[in-house]
Amino acid sequence: MTQIKLIDVNAGPIRDRYRFGKLRIKLTRNEMSYKTIAVYLARPDSVASIMEVALPLAESFEAHLIGLHVSPGVPVMGTIGAQVPPKIIEQYIEIMHTDAAAIKDVFSTAIKKSKVQSEWRGQDDTSVHPDLLHNITEQTRCADLVIMGQNDSEQRVGDLAADVILGSGRPVITVPSSGEFGKLSGQMVVGWDGSREAARAVFDALPLLKKAKGVSIVTVSEEGEAKDTLGTGGADIARTLSRHGVRAEAVALKKSDKSVGDALLAFTSQQDGELLITGCYSHSRLRERLFGGATQRLLQKMIVPVLMSH
Repeated sequence: MTQIKLIDVNAGPIRDRYRFGKLRIKLTRNEMSYKTIAVYLARPDSVASIMEVALPLAESFEAHLIGLHVSPGVPVMGTIGAQVPPKIIEQYIEIMHTDAAAIKDVFSTAIKKSKVQSEWRGQDDTSVHPDLLHNITEQTRCADLVIMGQNDSEQRVGDLAADVILGSGRPVITVPSSGEFGKLSGQMVVGWDGSREAARAVFDALPLLKKAKGVSIVTVSEEGEAKDTLGTGGADIARTLSRHGVRAEAVALKKSDKSVGDALLAFTSQQDGELLITGCYSHSRLRERLFGGATQRLLQKMIVPVLMSH
């Protein structure tokens, strides 16, 4: 991470003022880390499992942890709202208030058991048409890392996790809706296709990769292409990571009859991987929706937490 220090040089030599003006910029470089982690909590029943991932990470990186909940609003579309009795809307709003209080309660209880510095941000937008995605991305865009749950979009068309990844510009760890997960410091798997999104994900995940026991850089190719793909892509990023002290190896998988997403999930399971890292929507989103794609498959079928960047 680069820090910029501004120094007043008005009293300095004339040549300094001439060359740098009133301000001189001094750059110092620190090791990359996660110092602000935002955890989006949508439902009371998913808070505990998400915090089991978020808290150890915040402790490991000595990060400031932001707990965030945004009320989704009343799920009324078009002109139907005019036909819904006000009492029903009031009851629904009351349920949202109860859920929000329960979520904050579980978050606060979990925080008390640790020494992590934290804060709570609750947004109570109970209008008929709230912009849920805008409210979430606005609150997470300044975080180093975002953590959220799988399928936290019950009252919203589309996949919320993918939209937060695309909209926030931040790396997002999505936690599966079922299962128990550790400190994300064991074996990790990187899905590598040489794309911009994959490169972004790898370097966004670098603090985690440096703590991992081992990292597999996995390329999935058609029959006969695996060797070429390994030599030009996977091996190259593995060498780059090794210069950062990451224990990385390149692995080439044949696609066979499996999709790329299924191949990555199967390999992750075989290796007892704790975290899968990939780019988000290397192809256009429309193409993935029409023909299927790794991003959608991984978000739907994930078996371990998945870190994605775009």
